[in-house]
Amino acid sequence: MRKYCLLVLILSFVYSCTTEQKTVDLYVDVNVNTSGDGSMDNPFTTISNALNKAKEIKSTSLNTHVNVNLLEGEYYLDKPIMIDSSLSGLSIIGAHPAKVILKGSRKLVAQWQKFNENIYVTQVPQNLSFDQLIIDDEPQILARYPNYDENGGYWQGHAADAIGKEKVATWKNPIGAYFHVLHNGRWGGFHYKIIGLNEDGTPKLEGGHQNNRPSRPHEEYRMVENVFEELDAPGEWFLDKANAKLYYYPTAKINLENAKVEVSTLKSLIQVIGTAKNPVKNVTISNIGLQHTERTFMENYEPLLRSDWTIYRGGVMFFEGTENCTITNSILKDLGGNAILASKYNANLRITENHIYDCGGSA
Repeated sequence: MRKYCLLVLILSFVYSCTTEQKTVDLYVDVNVNTSGDGSMDNPFTTISNALNKAKEIKSTSLNTHVNVNLLEGEYYLDKPIMIDSSLSGLSIIGAHPAKVILKGSRKLVAQWQKFNENIYVTQVPQNLSFDQLIIDDEPQILARYPNYDENGGYWQGHAADAIGKEKVATWKNPIGAYFHVLHNGRWGGFHYKIIGLNEDGTPKLEGGHQNNRPSRPHEEYRMVENVFEELDAPGEWFLDKANAKLYYYPTAKINLENAKVEVSTLKSLIQVIGTAKNPVKNVTISNIGLQHTERTFMENYEPLLRSDWTIYRGGVMFFEGTENCTITNSILKDLGGNAILASKYNANLRITENHIYDCGGSA
């Protein structure tokens, strides 16, 4: 019996040695000019290069954990980071959540010219569309009525005549404007897009699908934005898509000659997606910042069972078909929609010690 126990112990020891997990560290530095091999001294320049290398490592050694270490810098993404089951056992680790920033925006080279006493204009690339303008890391205000007031209550300023016939008649082209209104009972709200005018001069509206239970729009708590004629206050902007021109009314503290100009281009930054049968496992994302994504209130929404609410099934960080994944110690701010969304099957998904604020949807 003693010999049998000894044999079991020896076999257990040999098995544990042969299955011991290895760890490989890869490094990414967005500030270097030439992409290297991912080592500390010769890092990759993009996250996608590091993930491709991680897949290569895992394809030959499934029991290897790969750490993708992001060094300080601003990482402008041209598409979301996609993590599938082939990358199970991966960690994306930033040097510091306030100094490693993943952005859903792109820099804009602006050549500002005076349009009138207060407003400047610059040409932008044809077919460029965006709904967030960020100047020197501060999101600006899409031209609106009434003007933004931090202490203005609902919508940070509201007006009963936001889309009244007399007000709409002062706009050269109301198509594309957004109308925001609370329910009559003030427990929720609707968002609409103006798509034309009726014969009586009232606007044709598209939208209102963001809640599951109908309600009469509130008569007073209303706001409209994305109207050129309402560009009349510091910090406001308007994009003329047809003529590829960006108009901006700078605040007193902005020096347009050397200002950093960014515009939102992505709705999502990180997507961790598997299935219930083949889940993504043991992925950890930590110590990063995520900023500057597009707004999503006009995207398709779907009803929740027996609920007053509908949801947009998307997020800046999106998890679906995962096990034992984690997002921790990160900062999510100035985002246009949901910050983090867990969709369908997720087992033991840990969302902990993150700072989430100034988002256009749910945290």
